[in-house]
Formats: sequence, C-alpha cells, structure tokens
Amino acid sequence: MDLLAGALVERPPGQKYVSALRYAELAPIAPLPKPTTLERWRRQLPPTLELGLRAPVSCWRSSDGLLRPGDELERGLGWLGEAADALDASVLVIATGAAVTTGARDRERLREYFARVPRAEGRILVWQPSGLWESELRQGMADSLSVVGGFDAIDDPAPHADVIYAFLRAEGLRRSFSHAQLLEVLEKLEHSGASRAFVSIESHQSFREAQLLQSLSEGKV
Repeated sequence: MDLLAGALVERPPGQKYVSALRYAELAPIAPLPKPTTLERWRRQLPPTLELGLRAPVSCWRSSDGLLRPGDELERGLGWLGEAADALDASVLVIATGAAVTTGARDRERLREYFARVPRAEGRILVWQPSGLWESELRQGMADSLSVVGGFDAIDDPAPHADVIYAFLRAEGLRRSFSHAQLLEVLEKLEHSGASRAFVSIESHQSFREAQLLQSLSEGKV
C-alpha cells in the first residue's frame, strides 16, 4: 500500500516539510487566494509533493443555505474548480458540517450539489461529513455520489476500496496522536486492501505525527 500522510495547512509548506513528506492538504482561509496566487504556490513546491485542497465553507454553504444552488454558491464552486486546477490538486475534499444531516432532503441536496462540483480526470473527490453519518450510511452515500468517503482513522472502519481517504483530527479530549495510535491506524489502513491511502492530520503536532506515520509505513522506525 502506498500511504501519503500529510498535515492540514493554510499556506504552502516549507522546505523541512517537503523534504520529509509527499502530501499536504491546503485549507485556504478568507480572503481566498486568487488562482494566479495558487499557481505561484504550486510552482514553489516540488512536483513530487501531492496536494489536497480542502474546500472552504463558502463553497458548500451560502446565504441561501446549506448546499442550496444560487449565484453565491456558484461563485464558490467556480473558485473551487479554478483553485484545484491551479494547484494541480490530486485530492479535492468537501468537508460538510454536522448541519448536513442524514435526512432525505439533505441527501437529495448532496446529490444535486456533487453533480455540480468541478471534477477532473485523475483527481480524487472526497466527501467528509460530520455528525450522525455512521460508517455504512456514509460509505453508501459516498458510493451513490461517485466520490471517496472520508473516515475517521481511529473511530471508523476503513472501507474496502482501491483508494481511501482518512483523517485524524485533534479535538475535545483528543489532543494529539501517540506512537501506539498511529501504529493502529497504519494496521487498519493496511488491512483495508487499498493500493493508496491518503491521511490528513489536523492537530498542533500534525507535521510530526504525519512524519511518524509516514516513517512507520515505510518501515523506517
């Protein structure tokens, strides 16, 4: 299995990062950078570094409501497509909040929304929900949307798929990820049978943890 672990970052990572890791997930904050700025960021990074783009909230929620079509949301989706192209992003992540529920109305809105999300050949489109989406329901919905279902690398089972996307988020009582926890995560991912696994880590020590997980997968520690 080819594992690509990386940190969730707001700006392009520095030399220390790119010397150690092969993946980084960008989560730009407002005011959102122009595509020309993102193209410059991409040129500053080695071509061997794969990039993920985490869609800003404005790309799935507007003043019209959650996932509701309208001029504001269409502008957000337009920026998202241009940004992903400018970064030559390998992964595009739509992380919807807990307000997007498992109800029939929101499931239909998800179908309509993902039908409009910009796609590109070779780019992995990930949906990462929050809230009450249990693993089977989440993966079933992801399959119906023709996207990869993101899952919590500690709490959720890994889906059986060729490409999987896992996240590790430090929140609440979970402040960081120990060596033992990362070993368990690696074992879970390897047992999934996937040929490629992306892991996005969001914590105060995300670079160190991503580096450790990557080293564990490569048998270096």
